[in-house]
Amino acid sequence: MNGANTRRGGDGFTQGSRLPPPAVQPPPSTGPSAKALVEGYRKDILIGFDQEKPRYNPLNPERPQSSALVDLKDPIQVHLLTETALLDSKKFEILSQEEVDGLKKQIQSLTMRVEQARTNLAIQSKYRDAAISMARLYSPAKSEGKRRSLLGNRMSDSVKEAEMEKQASERRCEELATELFTLEKRLVEPQRRLLQHTAGILQMTHRAAARKFGQPAAGQPMMNGIPGSPESLYTYSNARNSLEATSEDADFDDRSLYLPLDQMDGQPGRPRKNTIEIPTKSPVREQQNQLREEMDRAKDEISRLQAVERQLKEENWKLKKAEEESTTEKIQSGALEKKLKDENTRLKEAQQQLKSEADELRAQTGDQRSSISNAEQKLEAMNNKLREVVVTFSPAKNNDFGYPEVAVGSGSTLKSQLEYLERGIATAMEEQRLHATKTSRESEEVSAAAAAATASLAKAESRIKALSRQTQDVLQKAKITQPPAESEATLVGQLNYIENALSVFQTELASSGKKNIAQVDAVLMGLWDIIQTGYSEIQQQRIERKKLRSEKGVVDDDDDDVSGDEIGDMNEKYSLQAFSTKVQWLYAQATSLREQKSVLKRQIKQQRELNNKSGSEKDEDMRAMEDELETTRAMLDESERTAQDAMDRLGLTLRNMETLQKTNAANESASFSSSKTIQDQLKDRNTKIAALESSNQNVQAKLADAETNLASVKAQLSQASESQTATQAEAGKLAKAVKDKDEELDRLNMMVIELKTEVAFAKAELDGAYGSRKQRAAEVAALSKTSETSELNTQVQNLRSELENTLKDLEDITKESIAAEKEKLDLESKLDDALSSKASLESEIKTLRDKLDAEVSRLQEQLDAERLKAPTSSAGGSAGGAGSSRAGASMLSEQFRATMKEERKKFQEELREEQARRRKIEDELRALRKSQGLSSRSTTNLGSSLSPR
Repeated sequence: MNGANTRRGGDGFTQGSRLPPPAVQPPPSTGPSAKALVEGYRKDILIGFDQEKPRYNPLNPERPQSSALVDLKDPIQVHLLTETALLDSKKFEILSQEEVDGLKKQIQSLTMRVEQARTNLAIQSKYRDAAISMARLYSPAKSEGKRRSLLGNRMSDSVKEAEMEKQASERRCEELATELFTLEKRLVEPQRRLLQHTAGILQMTHRAAARKFGQPAAGQPMMNGIPGSPESLYTYSNARNSLEATSEDADFDDRSLYLPLDQMDGQPGRPRKNTIEIPTKSPVREQQNQLREEMDRAKDEISRLQAVERQLKEENWKLKKAEEESTTEKIQSGALEKKLKDENTRLKEAQQQLKSEADELRAQTGDQRSSISNAEQKLEAMNNKLREVVVTFSPAKNNDFGYPEVAVGSGSTLKSQLEYLERGIATAMEEQRLHATKTSRESEEVSAAAAAATASLAKAESRIKALSRQTQDVLQKAKITQPPAESEATLVGQLNYIENALSVFQTELASSGKKNIAQVDAVLMGLWDIIQTGYSEIQQQRIERKKLRSEKGVVDDDDDDVSGDEIGDMNEKYSLQAFSTKVQWLYAQATSLREQKSVLKRQIKQQRELNNKSGSEKDEDMRAMEDELETTRAMLDESERTAQDAMDRLGLTLRNMETLQKTNAANESASFSSSKTIQDQLKDRNTKIAALESSNQNVQAKLADAETNLASVKAQLSQASESQTATQAEAGKLAKAVKDKDEELDRLNMMVIELKTEVAFAKAELDGAYGSRKQRAAEVAALSKTSETSELNTQVQNLRSELENTLKDLEDITKESIAAEKEKLDLESKLDDALSSKASLESEIKTLRDKLDAEVSRLQEQLDAERLKAPTSSAGGSAGGAGSSRAGASMLSEQFRATMKEERKKFQEELREEQARRRKIEDELRALRKSQGLSSRSTTNLGSSLSPR
């Protein structure tokens, strides 16, 4: 129905058939669950929701998309299928044109929503798979369930976040699957009604051929045993319960299309033949015969054009199917081109003949058109004046009131001019009524405003009286003598009283301001005297200090204090400017002194640091000078006490010496054997530590290899993304080219439709002026092809070849995008494997490091225990030797602990750097997946928009 939009609105809808699509309702409680829907759509998501390819049967060249089990060349099989289809579609509902358009619009809207839901579900499924992979990556291994690493449970937040993302993605997938299921379920009902309507219409208009299959009309091609000429349409019956062939005299009557179905079945509405015939010589009979012949010829021509239009639609549909299936295109291209050429030739030849006839008809109808044109112009002028009147009523409201259509002189705007006149008169009456209503409303508003003004004036008077009372109270509190206001004074009197009170207030404020200024001046003069006195005292102190320094022979430092010139004149009198200058100078002096203080503090601090670090002789002398006496006395006292203690201990030591010499020999033999055993154990531990370090190096080498593989995978991903971007750009160019070709094809289709319309009007005029249709058909067949038709055929062939090339390019791009998508999935799987291997290597490294730390700490404890083991039988005389050995062991232990602390700190820093690198890689992976998800979404949308319809 290519002409549906031209018959009604631009969108193919009438006003009554605009049915808004209802909101998506949730599926019934008895339907499948959301998880079951997601699992059901999994296979469709993997294949991209591609439709099942139509069947192909090379045995039926006229309809190759039929089943392989049917043979359309078999008349018996075709007859059985036809009878079965007619019988099955007998009870189907037949809809009106508006209902059909509404169903088509609803199907189109639902189809678009279904495609969008499928695209969103496919993209969200990829997000869900990525979230599952991330959750699997973050989840700890089973072997690490009872062991905690040095970092504790720092990965728990990442695990929770990944789990939440996975749950959100799964929930979104379930919602989209439910929505898609609901939309597909809603789409089935309008499709079923439309298909039943189509089958019912075809069942009603189908009629068996009146002629035999073996006697086709001369020059008419046969299609499945049925003549394909337009006049064969009138050899069938129109009853829905009529499946048998009719007789030749049962011609089709176009008036039966406007009869109800109950009259069509039994044919009660057919006009009976009049038994009393009109005389042969009667002019009325001649006129009726002529009119009847003209009507018959017009109907025949219209029916033939309708048949041609249907045939063109079928050819267009076959052309689109040929674009989808390249193999079937070669079979049908010859027949389609031949039929298109013949049809274009006939249309052009008929157009050339009809142009001359149309000129003659235009000359005959010139007078009628002139009168119609005058009437249109008068109506246009009247409507313009009426519009001016309507706009004058309300310029702001009716400024957008439309202008009448311009009279073209053909009578086509008479109806619109009359409708505009009626609408303008109704609008003028409505504006007049509104104007009267507005006038009465304005008078009411004026009276209400006057009452409101009176009330507001009374309120104002009361407020002014209250204000005057408050003013009088304020004057009394301020002890200002002012006569009170009169209680019965008018509004003007009250205002005068308030003005007088305000003037009194201003006078009092001025006097109080002068008093305040005098007080401020007195305070400032006092401060000035204090400052001058302070400076004079400072000057006297400077003079006395200079005298003392000169008496002691110390060189006077002129830069020590502030000079007298900087202080200023001591005898300067007070003025506001001098006081301001003095205050500014004091502020500058305080600021500079504060800065000098900070500089001195910083210098003193630096000097102290230098003195502490240098350890110079000056520092030692200062300390010696400060603490020399007290230290010397303390040392003398302590030396005396130490000497006395030493004498006592010497006797005890001499007594214990003999015992120690005896036990020392036995201890030396035992310690030699134990030290040898400890050295052997240390050698074994060192061997184990070396083995652990070598295994650690191997693990680090594996980790480096994994990082190298990850870098290569990233490079491959970047190359794939670049190739995908280039493919998308090329697809965009091809889509633009296809769009241009489609627009050009639509333009040509519109030209064909316009030519058909002109041909239909011209045929109707031609039938009234010339002979029968058969004679004109013979004349048209005798004419040769014109150059314009050949050019159009050449242009059509060029467009077909360009469209074929474009479709081939589009198929190549689609294949490349699919291959790129598969390659991207492979790279993602490789990347997941690399990340999992990296995680396992990191867990192994953590395990080995923990084992290494535990082993080293255990060995250190054993070593410390062996070294710090004291002889049980040693006496107090060996305190010096034991103290020295104990000090050496403690020093070694502290050095070892410091070394281990440094190693642990270094390991923790390396582990933090490794985790930072891993987080960075994961962030880059997320960004890459998001960008690839968006690109795949755009590719999917592009593929759906460029898919051949």
